[in-house]
Amino acid sequence: MSETWMIIGGWVAAGLTIFLFSFLYKDNPFFKVAEHLYLGAGMGWWFQVYTYNILGPKVWTPLMAQDWMVLIPSILGISLVTQFIPKISWISRYGFTFLMGYGSGLAIPASLSTDFLNQIGGTISPFAGLHAMSGFAIFNSLLVAVGVVCVLFYFFFSVEHKGSVKKISNVGIYFLMVYFGAAFGNTVMARFSLLYGRFDDLYSFSSAHYFYASQVILACMAAYFLLHGLFGKKKEAGEEAAN
Repeated sequence: MSETWMIIGGWVAAGLTIFLFSFLYKDNPFFKVAEHLYLGAGMGWWFQVYTYNILGPKVWTPLMAQDWMVLIPSILGISLVTQFIPKISWISRYGFTFLMGYGSGLAIPASLSTDFLNQIGGTISPFAGLHAMSGFAIFNSLLVAVGVVCVLFYFFFSVEHKGSVKKISNVGIYFLMVYFGAAFGNTVMARFSLLYGRFDDLYSFSSAHYFYASQVILACMAAYFLLHGLFGKKKEAGEEAAN
């Protein structure tokens, strides 16, 4: 890539980043431009992925090889589009029915294996080598096992939660709170990592190598908001005086 295109790319990246951050001030045309570009680019990217990774190798190529069985899932897939045509939208039910049934058939065994059987195995397997484990490892394994049992009691509604069952389920609530807190903290850290990345790019594009792209774009936007605010107030004052 030539140096000129790198500079242009830096200006575009800095501009779109600042445009998106401008929503923190208020809804404005700059944010809408960045929003529409982001959605349009995303849809365009998905379209080419579906075209070259699905429609081409899984539909067009088999049809060229006279594999007519591929017409069945193709027709069912096309039927999903009919939901946007009110008069024939009922046809999409067949595609959705097949999609939900086939998806459930794939998801249920996978969920049982990953979320149920693996969870049981991960809870029990540490106790197989209990004699060779250190004191902290034993405590950690017992803590995990107790947490799993208490959380299962919390979601066990066949018996009324009172007495010892209620106490155990209350302990399960604390384990759930710890889990949700850790998951939320992990999400926040990931989002801040993205934020730091955008700030680092803005700092990079503020150098003389990129002709101070971040500062120039930010100054132009500030001037626009200032002038828009001034002329907007004058326009409102003129309308009030006319009324």
